[in-house]
Amino acid sequence: MADERSDVDVDERRDPNPDDGTVRAAAAAAVLAAGVGQLTPVQQAYSAYTRHSLRCDDCRDIDRSCGVAEELWRNYRTVSGHACDQIGDSTR
Repeated sequence: MADERSDVDVDERRDPNPDDGTVRAAAAAAVLAAGVGQLTPVQQAYSAYTRHSLRCDDCRDIDRSCGVAEELWRNYRTVSGHACDQIGDSTR
């Protein structure tokens, strides 16, 4: 229905169409394809530890110990310690 005062159709939607998720999904895929959105070294180290711990029979048994998990945990602590040191150095 046209408005008498202008050539604009008053029933015409002026707002952008609501996002049904496809726009966000396409944007997220573009970001990942561009190499942005990768995990930080601290996140990567923790992810390696948790991935191993969830799949390892020794890690899931409370009465056993696992050398691989201990090494991955030490690596995570080292990487996170270096990250904290870098933050501390940049704030001085």
